[in-house]
Amino acid sequence: MPGPDLPPVEAGKTPGRPAAPRRVRLWPRPGLRDLTPLLLGDEAAWAVEIRARDWAYVLSARGIPHSLRRDGPGWRLFVPSRRAAEALEEIRAYAQERADIPLPDPEAAPPRPSAFWPVLAVMGIVAGLWGFLLGNTSLFGRSVPWRAIGAGDSAAMLAGQWWRAATALWLHADPAHLFGNAASAALFLSLLCRETGLGLGFFLTVAAGVGGNVLKVLIQGPGLHFLGASTAVFGALGALGGLGLSGFHPAASTRRALTAGAVLMLLAMLGAGSEDTGLVDLAGHFFGFACGAALGLAFGRRLCRAGKPGAAGQAAFAALAVAVPLAAWGLALAGWWPGG
Repeated sequence: MPGPDLPPVEAGKTPGRPAAPRRVRLWPRPGLRDLTPLLLGDEAAWAVEIRARDWAYVLSARGIPHSLRRDGPGWRLFVPSRRAAEALEEIRAYAQERADIPLPDPEAAPPRPSAFWPVLAVMGIVAGLWGFLLGNTSLFGRSVPWRAIGAGDSAAMLAGQWWRAATALWLHADPAHLFGNAASAALFLSLLCRETGLGLGFFLTVAAGVGGNVLKVLIQGPGLHFLGASTAVFGALGALGGLGLSGFHPAASTRRALTAGAVLMLLAMLGAGSEDTGLVDLAGHFFGFACGAALGLAFGRRLCRAGKPGAAGQAAFAALAVAVPLAAWGLALAGWWPGG
């Protein structure tokens, strides 16, 4: 006897069991459109997070609603369908604008011309003048005792002869002392002037040398006798470190500047001679370095905002660097000259 007719079994269903409910998709919501395939040109492509957030910033700036959703390792951008064309146009316009602007490499240092040869030429002239002042020479028919009227003497300076803070930088004990300072100055000034320009670099060096001698006399008091350009040489090194601390040039990191300063200060302390002979002036080295660092830090902050001075500014600083020792020697000669 035939049984009752049964309804046919549908594919995917088990006889006698109800069909499994269909999974409800909650995303994307109706009315949203995925712009990622259109922007990348690939239906299956996804965007890295930084690019997806870049798109989101553009749409936020234009007031277009949007949503970012993670898709496996990447991201997708959804916008309302009615504004998809507008959003696509804004993002593409932004991408085109960015493509026309060359972006600098943040790791690359800006090109800086070498200052070695100009500094070497100037230091050749300066070394010649230092040699002229090594002994007594004639000026207008009179023998001038350069060391007697210009060497550092703290008692005389405290009595009012402050020009000795500058004139002492031009006097040396002997040719070996002179050439040692000339070689060191050429090295440190070439590094400093590469960052600041020739005029400003020499001005900072002279100012640090004079300031270091003044500080030494004010702090240590009478009884000091000194000469030599090493205070200014260490001032150039301190200025270079100060520029690095100010952040003027990213390649001149703080660690490198401080390490170089520490090593060179140690080499100076281990140099031949003693303070009694006038060949090694540790206090002058220290105060010159400190003044140079302070000047480098101050000028470095200014250079960060305005950049290096132009040709006129470099010429003005160079004129100041020349005028300070000339004025100091003028005062020294005026005080010594018979009948002056």
